[in-house]
Amino acid sequence: MSASTTELAVLGLVAEAPRSGYDLAQIAARSTGFLWAPSRSQIYKVLPRLVQRGLARSEAVEQNGRPDKAVYELTATGREVLRTWIETVEEEPSGGAPVFLLKILFGFAASPEAVRAQIAAYRRLLERNLAVFERQEAGLPEDEPVYSLIALRHGIARARATLAWADEAERLL
Repeated sequence: MSASTTELAVLGLVAEAPRSGYDLAQIAARSTGFLWAPSRSQIYKVLPRLVQRGLARSEAVEQNGRPDKAVYELTATGREVLRTWIETVEEEPSGGAPVFLLKILFGFAASPEAVRAQIAAYRRLLERNLAVFERQEAGLPEDEPVYSLIALRHGIARARATLAWADEAERLL
């Protein structure tokens, strides 16, 4: 069963605990916002689709002085779809590097081995990118504007820093 990155990220947020759409938007802003920042309307559009596809279920919860709210929780099928996504290693995911980080963030829904595999794949992507950047830097002509070099060195520094993070993440696991 295929699902979009947004659907999978919402599944990951719901997997932690049953939540309303409002709760999910608040948590996304605090937890995944630096990786994946959906609008509240995106979340509200995704939730009924997840229910329709049997990946989540909703329950109306009465509130005093306010309209009822729907609280969502994963079904066994939704949990399996999330786990399978986390365990599926893509060398270059269509959503880019943030997909690795989302899968790592939601690693609690799979095995530590699945998270290690995601970190290893992310490391390989970073190493490929770093090699490209370093070749580009070595091949810059003498008259290349300094701005190109500054931007390129940002990419190099960021790749190296993220590789150091991967070392630390592997030790923590």
